[in-house]
Amino acid sequence: MELSELNPCVYYARRYEKINRKEECASYVPRLFYIVSGDVSFTVGKENIGHLGAGSLLLIGAGVPYKMKGQYLDMVAVAFSPVANELPYAAMPSSELDHSLLTDHGLSLFSGYKLLSDMESEREELCRMCDVFLTAEGFYLAELSARLKLILCRIAEAVDEHSLPSRMTVALGEYILENIGEEISNTEVAATFGYHPFYISNVLKSAKGQTLRQYIISYRLKLAKAMLIATSKSAAEIAEECGFTDASYFTKIFRQNFGRTPKDFRNEFKDEFI
Repeated sequence: MELSELNPCVYYARRYEKINRKEECASYVPRLFYIVSGDVSFTVGKENIGHLGAGSLLLIGAGVPYKMKGQYLDMVAVAFSPVANELPYAAMPSSELDHSLLTDHGLSLFSGYKLLSDMESEREELCRMCDVFLTAEGFYLAELSARLKLILCRIAEAVDEHSLPSRMTVALGEYILENIGEEISNTEVAATFGYHPFYISNVLKSAKGQTLRQYIISYRLKLAKAMLIATSKSAAEIAEECGFTDASYFTKIFRQNFGRTPKDFRNEFKDEFI
């Protein structure tokens, strides 16, 4: 199974204020725990992973034994299966689990456990899932499934070091768009993202075949191209809004990249819109 094929079935999403599970337990389906406030002490397998504070997220795969203890807390617990099945979803003593029934569906995300200590971004979504489960209105199971899939995709991205290039290029595109009319230097980008300019260039070179400077210019050109089609602004106005301070340089580099001047490009499309 690919992550894109995931269609999780949520069995419950609840909030707890006190928990004390002294006996080691496990389940046939994965568990997701999120600490809203307070702290919880967890042991997963034979590893004591200590006290998890607010913003911590713990994903425990099917069949993985665990114990937990905490009070004066606010914790979200979600039991789910990557796909719908008829296996019991309640936790049970780990010694009673039949391991021949377990599967991770071919996704490493659900093997072992994944601990992320800085997931404040998921707080609102997970708390909302508890509200949806509690009210159980309309197509609530479908809504829970959709919400959980988004969360699991973000978890997979966070634990996958190889996803850094894709995350960086998306974030970089957003940064360029926000500052499109300004001069954007490699040094400023590096300071914003907390990486050396050479490292960012190497990531982009591997992911996009472009250096940082080339990527910034190509992003400006793509926006200029869209504006030539969708607006009546002059090429000089578009050049300025897209961060090209010299209109003649804009025309030159546009021709180098697209094989024609901005004016010729616009003329090709002007009759295609009603």
